[in-house]
Amino acid sequence: MRRNKHNGKGRVRALLVLCAVVFALFLVRLAWMQFAMAGYYAEKVAEASTTRYSYTVPAARGDILDRNGQVLAQDTPVWDVYLKYPAPPGSSIEASARQTLDILQLSGGEDVETQLAAFCSSVSAGEYLLASGVSAADTALLYQAGLVESGALRLSPAGARTWPDGTLLPHALGTVGAITAEQWAELSGSGVAMDALIGQSGLEAAYEQLLHGTDGRVRVTAGSAGVLTEEVTAEPQPGASLVLALDAGLQRSVQTALENHLAALRETKAAGAGREANAGAVVVVDVATGGILAAANAPSYDLAGYRSGYAALAADPAAPLLDRTAQGLYAPGSAFKPAVAAAALSAGVVTPQDTVACTGRYRFYSGYQPRCLQIGHSGPVDLFRALQYSCNIYFYDVGRRLGADAFADAARTLGLAAPTGIELPEAGGSLTRSTDANFTAGLTLQAAIGQGNTAVTPMQLAAYAAALANNGTRLALHYSDRAVDADGRVVWQYQPQVLSRMDGGEEVFGPIRQGMQAMAGTLRALDGAGVSVACKTGSPQRADRLADGSYYTNSVLIAYAPADDPQIAVSIVLEYGGGGANAAPLLRAVLDAWLAGRA
Repeated sequence: MRRNKHNGKGRVRALLVLCAVVFALFLVRLAWMQFAMAGYYAEKVAEASTTRYSYTVPAARGDILDRNGQVLAQDTPVWDVYLKYPAPPGSSIEASARQTLDILQLSGGEDVETQLAAFCSSVSAGEYLLASGVSAADTALLYQAGLVESGALRLSPAGARTWPDGTLLPHALGTVGAITAEQWAELSGSGVAMDALIGQSGLEAAYEQLLHGTDGRVRVTAGSAGVLTEEVTAEPQPGASLVLALDAGLQRSVQTALENHLAALRETKAAGAGREANAGAVVVVDVATGGILAAANAPSYDLAGYRSGYAALAADPAAPLLDRTAQGLYAPGSAFKPAVAAAALSAGVVTPQDTVACTGRYRFYSGYQPRCLQIGHSGPVDLFRALQYSCNIYFYDVGRRLGADAFADAARTLGLAAPTGIELPEAGGSLTRSTDANFTAGLTLQAAIGQGNTAVTPMQLAAYAAALANNGTRLALHYSDRAVDADGRVVWQYQPQVLSRMDGGEEVFGPIRQGMQAMAGTLRALDGAGVSVACKTGSPQRADRLADGSYYTNSVLIAYAPADDPQIAVSIVLEYGGGGANAAPLLRAVLDAWLAGRA
């Protein structure tokens, strides 16, 4: 009995000792964790409450410059405003949003609060885009309010495309806009951000890869107390600047001259003789390189008001958004005749001395006998006089002997109804051929003087004029000359391209040049010009008629100068211009502006 009692007390003491030991070990462990390992566990807790995310730093878009360095399109600094979440200590993201909206005088606070609540409930850390395109003056106000320094806001640079003069070359420069879903699907593997602004039309779109640059990246580590660190993982690389062949001074002069000349025709000419002139285009190219020096449209528009005024521009019956230089299609009229002459001389159908009797009416066919106005000529006419006075009967006869397909092939080789090489969308045009559904023998005669089914663009007419100046060698036309990086290094250079060549050289094109130079001598507006000119006018009939039953006509003119050492080629088309001679004063204004720019 005593032994059992003694054994029970021993077991109690052993248990107490064991408990004391365990408790002592627990206290030691607790002290070790609280003191020796305090930093380690604090770090673990911080890691558990830390979130990492990245944001993009947009690259600056490259400028577009003229050949002399004048800025045509550029990025003007604006900023996107992001709210940081979690907010810095002592502030709330909602309060920062309200204060920012008040400073920027933006509405929509209730909607923002709803969107913010959804944003905060869906992420543990990140940034909310509150405002876009904020000006430098407004960002200064955000700094003054302490919202940026406190860490409540991040301002991200985002250039807005602007134009020192948005009326210069608007159709060709084009626009920049938000990337579409279709474009994103194509570009998603190229590093372009889903919310990027990219070129949507014109040269902005054609040279997007050069202009866009490479965006940078920043990695953010954020905790419950806000942003802890920011690490730049990739520096933004600005886009290259695109330098055009265009001369901005000449472009401005040509645009003004075109608009003024159309107004003068409306004020001074009779009905059907130019009074209805309402639109037109002028193209000036460098004969040696194919570079486009000027390309003017009328009516036109200002890029600065393109987006805000798009609905009105699109609804305007005058079609100011149409790039007539590259997409307007017109019968060339008698400006087509040098192509027929080149085809005939090249094929040996005629020599420069061969003559055709101009009697005022072409009587080869009994059922169709078109006329010639015989202005300045009659009787036997050779190539020289046929071009000088634009004799229809000479070209009816030569065209009939050649056949429509033969002179159409020559015209295409020289650039008509053929791709010009420009970087922008362009209309294809058409030439009259024997395979046309409406073809008749009489249509060949009309086609030989640039009518029938023939339709070409002013850009093609300029390429054609340059090919005539180059003795049949046709160079690709182009707006852009080179691209340079931020350090001024050339990263891309245009290389001239020969698109086609018509054989014959001086034997073929020398007589044509002489005839075109003589033709220029018949135009009073060119008297006293400071440079010799070779040109050919055209007065193609339109489909609509005047009250007396006669047809309205356009004005068409091609030219190059100096005639004996061609440097520039020019094409002009005036809708309802009243005949080719009415384009001569405009050609004179273009030549005067070009000469003034060289002085």
